[in-house]
Amino acid sequence: MRSTLTHYTNPRVNTNSWQDLVATLVAIRNKRGYSQEELAHRIGCAASLIHKWEQYKRVPSGFMFVCWLDALEAQIEIKETRG
Repeated sequence: MRSTLTHYTNPRVNTNSWQDLVATLVAIRNKRGYSQEELAHRIGCAASLIHKWEQYKRVPSGFMFVCWLDALEAQIEIKETRG
């Protein structure tokens, strides 16, 4: 467990990456003209949950995160950061 936590102390890790990702998803939602209620309907969850995600009060499960991306017709790209 300790070696896993060591990764997060690496100064090259962007500690704001989750906030940046959520901000990007909010910007996409706004660009598409979806309200939080409409996005919630597209995902199949409560609008209050969308609000909590967007305010960094809750973190979606992996499945719900993928649903969030699908509902926005968005995708993420994962790049290797080491050699």
